Amino acid sequence: MLNTEEMDDLHTKMSLLAAIDVGIVVIDRNFTVSLWNEFMANHSGKRASEVQQQSLFQVAPEIDQDWFLRKAERTFQLGSRAFIIWEQRPYLFQFSSYRPVTGASTYMYQNVTLLPLTNARGQVEHLGIIVYDVTDMAESALAEAKLRERMNKQTNWNTF
Repeated sequence: MLNTEEMDDLHTKMSLLAAIDVGIVVIDRNFTVSLWNEFMANHSGKRASEVQQQSLFQVAPEIDQDWFLRKAERTFQLGSRAFIIWEQRPYLFQFSSYRPVTGASTYMYQNVTLLPLTNARGQVEHLGIIVYDVTDMAESALAEAKLRERMNKQTNWNTF
């Protein structure tokens, strides 16, 4: 049983998980979801109670299962972080852009960190999936690349 101080500490940590502006998902070795924070609920439209104890691949069928299994298994085996950047794969979870008027994208670009989570014996039993919204950065980089391409075409056209 937790004492009052431990309960307060746990409440503070849970409040932080709920309020943080990144997605946090925790899965076990069977890819069963055990944690789904407010960011994930808000952007997916699925409450934590709906997805907990469900397969990640049922919750998010857009995830390429074979690719993710390979990526996650290396993290489980090696016990080291893995990273997925938007240039490699625009998103892991297909969330709509929440800036439809000011944004140029229909979906949220994401950077993702796969984080091995160990038990008290140092064994990796769970995997944390941290989802960062990098839509603004991706849109800027894509717009800059288009501008650069247009400028190169104009420069090449003017040399003839």
